[in-house]
Amino acid sequence: MVIMMHLRRAPTLLLGLLLAVALGQTPGLKLSLLSFQVVQTQTPQGPKEEFRQALEVKPRDVLEYRLEAENTTNTPQREVVLTLPIPKETAYLEGTATVLSFKGTRIQPTFSYDGGRTFGLPPLKRKVKVVEGGKEVEKEVEVKPEEYTHVRWTIPELGPKEKVTLKARVIVR
Repeated sequence: MVIMMHLRRAPTLLLGLLLAVALGQTPGLKLSLLSFQVVQTQTPQGPKEEFRQALEVKPRDVLEYRLEAENTTNTPQREVVLTLPIPKETAYLEGTATVLSFKGTRIQPTFSYDGGRTFGLPPLKRKVKVVEGGKEVEKEVEVKPEEYTHVRWTIPELGPKEKVTLKARVIVR
């Protein structure tokens, strides 16, 4: 089962998407996606994060996307793949995607830099052609986290009435 969250609108809008109905192939899986602006405030106890609805944002603002998946059925959903595109107007902030501890298993997020065609664990590598000494050669280079285009989690089994919340942060370009 593959769920692809499509974020085509600018990050200035609050993202409250329920896609289970639109994706017909996933009956019984309720999805919601919210975005929050992460604001650092100073308190007498030290710095604190506040979360505000991301209605209007500007460059260098940090947003946190929260993707919630809930199995609304009485039967388990197996191999639930949740994919969160990173809007072009933003860049992924390294290390902010949820590593989910779920039913005794650590579910690591995987990432894509090629529009969601391939996924892997960091550090991601890609081949590029460069000219060295007058000759074109192929080199493998590391993809920077801000070049990631998608984050994906694969949940082996989401039990009846269970829900998970996954998070990732981006910075507005």
